[in-house]
Amino acid sequence: MAYSEKTKQLIADAPPSLGTNLAQWAVQRGVSVQQVATATGATRQTVYNWFTGTTLVTPAYQEKVLTILDILKSISKTDDAWKKICAALKLHF
Repeated sequence: MAYSEKTKQLIADAPPSLGTNLAQWAVQRGVSVQQVATATGATRQTVYNWFTGTTLVTPAYQEKVLTILDILKSISKTDDAWKKICAALKLHF
């Protein structure tokens, strides 16, 4: 799923944080808000708020967010992102 231009601009304009860093990489790698929500156990609204800098990633989610971020930074093929996230977090779909 592609991100809207409005969402991309909100992410670009947000103050630097773990959530906005994750957002930038998620946009680059084509990982959706819904996929991040599924992987972390957070709601889509919570992930969107992280992405736009409205709220910070709380300690309860930090480990999973850091794992996802590491994967997004390390892959070279966008198609592999979701598969690698699922494998790392032991998600079965």
